[in-house]
Amino acid sequence: MKRKLSATLLAITGVAFAFCLPASAADLGVRPAAVPPPPTYPWNGFYVGGNLGGAFSIERETVGSAFLGNPATFSTNPSGVLGGFQAGYNLQFSPQWLTGIEGEFDFTSAQGTGNVNTQMVGPTPPGQAGALTTDHNWYAAVDGRLGYVMGPLLLYGKGGVAWMDAKYSFVAVGAVIGPSTVTATRTGWTAGGGIEAFITPRWSAKLEYDFLDFATASYGFPITGTAISFNNTQVHEVKLGVNYHWQ
Repeated sequence: MKRKLSATLLAITGVAFAFCLPASAADLGVRPAAVPPPPTYPWNGFYVGGNLGGAFSIERETVGSAFLGNPATFSTNPSGVLGGFQAGYNLQFSPQWLTGIEGEFDFTSAQGTGNVNTQMVGPTPPGQAGALTTDHNWYAAVDGRLGYVMGPLLLYGKGGVAWMDAKYSFVAVGAVIGPSTVTATRTGWTAGGGIEAFITPRWSAKLEYDFLDFATASYGFPITGTAISFNNTQVHEVKLGVNYHWQ
């Protein structure tokens, strides 16, 4: 009987001790570790940054005049380095989606030269009539953006209006005067997209591709009496960039 009573008392004591442990821990101020909230990223708001990359163009020209005779088609295809800056505003209207507007301006060293080969007026056989050098000085654009947010990562597309400033220099074969030069700012459209990711709480890095298309334009070169049409100049841009974000 004493053994059964002892066993019963031990069992009751063990259960009571087990129930008392949490209460004792609570009395000592011990609390379960708090789960930290998931990190947030400041996609919403203003940003400004810079970029560096390359520009590769397809530029086809048609030339014809009383000086050069029959029309000829050739290409200059300027290419080179570009670099500049961008600034914009994002409005994140849901956890996964944002929209915004962005302006960018890039200087470029893109240059290309094409030889004009045509049938001259009169009995002169076909041959080189001159050379055209194209220098793209800068590109600019204002775009609307739509992006899909995945935490620190953003996939986005963009499109809008583009501008290009270019200098065209034409030299005719046998000319005794220097090249005839025309400078023009042309307007077109642009579309592109990229991927952007936060690398610090305020800084993000991006990889972007943009396509720029400019309508056909025609310019006269007064020294040689030559008219040249520039047919659908197309520019491909690939660039790396960084942005600083604040709200």
